[in-house]
Amino acid sequence: MATFRRGRPARRGAATPLPAMIADAVAEAIAMGRLQPDDRVVETTIATELGVSRVPTREALKVLHTQGILTGGRRGFRVAAFDAPMIARILELRVMLESLLLRDAITNWRDGRADVSALDDAIAALEAAARRGEKLGSLRADLAFHRAIGEAAGDGITLTLWEAIARHALIIFSRPDYRDDDLAAVVAQHRALRQFIQDQIANPGSPDTLRQGIEAHLLQVKRARGSL
Repeated sequence: MATFRRGRPARRGAATPLPAMIADAVAEAIAMGRLQPDDRVVETTIATELGVSRVPTREALKVLHTQGILTGGRRGFRVAAFDAPMIARILELRVMLESLLLRDAITNWRDGRADVSALDDAIAALEAAARRGEKLGSLRADLAFHRAIGEAAGDGITLTLWEAIARHALIIFSRPDYRDDDLAAVVAQHRALRQFIQDQIANPGSPDTLRQGIEAHLLQVKRARGSL
């Protein structure tokens, strides 16, 4: 059975480079369990299945290797095992980065320099994915929601750092320990975060308040299941 759907991988936006799109497709295959830890990731197979050339595919795999999503080297790549220390570090970084991005985004939304409706577009995509029962569509929309916060912040450096762990987040939050299996519940969780953000726009809180809000959103499933 093919690991990828035939055809070019899904775009994030019109300006997304092809290697980044291929890297996203590989990360999504890992998130959906089509690629398992220690599975070989073969350049020619990916290029053929996605209908792309080997040059951008090779570049994409090198990026994933640099990010620690793939292991190996000149003799080939394999899917990395996301162990507990790696997951903990990614979550710590995500809370830190998203707290900073949310702080600046709230300022820009309040001052009219950014449009908060981008969050509503992502929630609409989450709702559509939930109606169709599409886990991957829900994961993509989830990332789009958080990416919209980063874009509203207007801080290219911090957003670049966030993008560096976005694929890790996709893989981690594909797991039931970190994300609700009920896609409608995921919508409700993002609606709650959207309301928290609206409240912060109206009545700004402290940096600690923002951090606690982001942390509560990202870790609510983990905490509800008594794993922390």
